[in-house]
Amino acid sequence: MEAPSNYWFARHSRSIIFLIITLALLGGYLAFTIPISVFPETNFPRVLIAVDNGVMPIDQMMVTVTRPIEEAVNSVPGLQQVKSITSRGSAEVDLFFDWRVDMFQTLQYVNAAISRVQPELPSTAKIEAHRMTFASFPIMGYSLTSEKVPATQLWEMATYEIKPRLNRLDGISTVIVQGGQEPEFHIIPDATKLLAANVTVNDILESMRRTNLIDSPGLLEQNHQLFLGLVNGQVQNQQQIAEAVIKTTPAGIPVRVGDVAAVQPGVRPLYTIVTANGKPAVLLNINRQPDSNTVQVADEVHAEVERVRQSLPPGVEIKPFYDQSIIVSDSIKSVRDAILVGIILASIILVVFLRDWGTSIVAGLVIPVTVAVTFIALKVLGESFNLMTMGGLAAAVFWD
Repeated sequence: MEAPSNYWFARHSRSIIFLIITLALLGGYLAFTIPISVFPETNFPRVLIAVDNGVMPIDQMMVTVTRPIEEAVNSVPGLQQVKSITSRGSAEVDLFFDWRVDMFQTLQYVNAAISRVQPELPSTAKIEAHRMTFASFPIMGYSLTSEKVPATQLWEMATYEIKPRLNRLDGISTVIVQGGQEPEFHIIPDATKLLAANVTVNDILESMRRTNLIDSPGLLEQNHQLFLGLVNGQVQNQQQIAEAVIKTTPAGIPVRVGDVAAVQPGVRPLYTIVTANGKPAVLLNINRQPDSNTVQVADEVHAEVERVRQSLPPGVEIKPFYDQSIIVSDSIKSVRDAILVGIILASIILVVFLRDWGTSIVAGLVIPVTVAVTFIALKVLGESFNLMTMGGLAAAVFWD
């Protein structure tokens, strides 16, 4: 009869082997559920407030927009520093907080402070507050170009057709459209006709605000049912704008926009020229959700873009110009290659110097099992596959 071993590991070898195999299988399964991104998820203690107010002069922006916002956000808990940049028609207010604050709650405090000061700001000012994370930067981008289709049609195609389809995908945060020409209508008043009709430019603007709207006059009751009434005054074309009534004379004659001004199609003024492959282009920059999988989101976007490409008019090309998922995929392949090279080198050294095939096989199994168990730790800690964790795995494999 074989004497029992005095070593604990020898007496429980089967249980230990079973536990190791279980952990390795669990780690292999969790490896497919861990989020993938270029950088680890980090909640930077910073909130950026962006303000757009047309072409308002810098001095006026400073007094009426920037300073009121700075004073309003000073009451937010944990605020350490405020920096702002004011330019013509725009302003950026950077808020830096203590690292220990909850940035999700802090962003709500900032939005509440902006809401309190909003009535004091110009009605034309557009204000957005963003929490700064690695997900604030686009993970991929596509360019829309054509030598036959006008730039206005490209912009409409990107804004009203492609962007909504991409926004519906799982893991997509925002899709930002840049470039192209945004179509609009220009009203060019005639000073002589304005004076003769006793009409001002403000009267024309007020007429457009009253006319171009959808409103509800209330509820209508009929046959024991309530119906929501809607009044649609939206203008759809150049003719409808020209027919909009500015006012009525004492004699009861309506004065229309076309009577005192010329209405013609135009485009929104461009301050930034966007090109791709040497041609005017419209860019679609795609941002992911902070906890989404970069590679999975990129695969979904690529598949949807392929479906979009089939429905595009002849002569319109959509091509990727930036794809962050390639970096992540290459990093995963590099770690895989590092593991394989480490196993091969370790086995060769053991066979050459120790001339022991059994030890070589054990060493070859230790490295992948250790990496698989590491995936469990990544999942428990809430980490992702990124350049830093991949670099750590690669370094650990070569160190072994």
